[in-house]
Amino acid sequence: MAIPVKVFDVISKYERDVLDQYNRYLEYVDSDTARLQRLHENNRLSPVEVLEIDRPWWKFWAKTERIELEPKPLSDSQYQKMLRERRHIQKLQFACEGVLEADLPHLAFTRDFAYRMMRSEWNERHFFLYRPVIEWSGASVELSHIIVGPTHLYVVEWLEGDRSIYHISKEKTWVHQPLKGENTRVVNPLIALTRTEELVRHILPNYAGVLHKVVVATDGYFDNVPNVRSTHYVGRNEYTEWMKQVNGRAPIVKAQQIRDVATLLEVTAKMPFRQFMDQ
Repeated sequence: MAIPVKVFDVISKYERDVLDQYNRYLEYVDSDTARLQRLHENNRLSPVEVLEIDRPWWKFWAKTERIELEPKPLSDSQYQKMLRERRHIQKLQFACEGVLEADLPHLAFTRDFAYRMMRSEWNERHFFLYRPVIEWSGASVELSHIIVGPTHLYVVEWLEGDRSIYHISKEKTWVHQPLKGENTRVVNPLIALTRTEELVRHILPNYAGVLHKVVVATDGYFDNVPNVRSTHYVGRNEYTEWMKQVNGRAPIVKAQQIRDVATLLEVTAKMPFRQFMDQ
């Protein structure tokens, strides 16, 4: 999972000292894992089993007897599985400092299909800005997803649809042809990608890496793909190989990568996390 950049923070409103963010994330994971290890050793990860012994009907004055049994400890394989499943919780809590585990299902961006895919597919040497908002020419402009890797910066638009066909055109809308049902029209994602690319190049005029514009349909297909294009179209057939290639380009985290993230954060709108969560 790409690490969400800590933009939304109930304490500071936005990330401070971004250059040290990755080290702080690793420290947070280590401390949380150590806490879980202590709970595991003390057998506190499994819920206590409670037996309730009902009173006989004729003892109407008696109370129901409750007996708490010692919980069954987790096996090593169960514990390791729990640690793996907890990794995405650690990332979300780090990115949204101040949020409790009970709040995680209510986060607006965790319900987004694109976010769920990124959470599970991109490796953690990428830093992920979920649709950042920038103040531009007196207005608030929502950008595409921005994923900053060590040598590549990806501007991504995701399309949903199970085995749908998207007919590419230069119009403001594309024809979306689902497997079942009638055709619909979707907003041309190239509009958002082009706007985001222009603003990113303005914010990072000396960016030394490669900037990719990508339209992704993990379960869909593209029709009328132009022969000469500046945008990558990743459909159902290309997605697995493309993700393998993307993660292979990010073996480490680089200092310049974090500086680029910091620069992007400086010019994007800062919105209090609680306000964002309530949207």
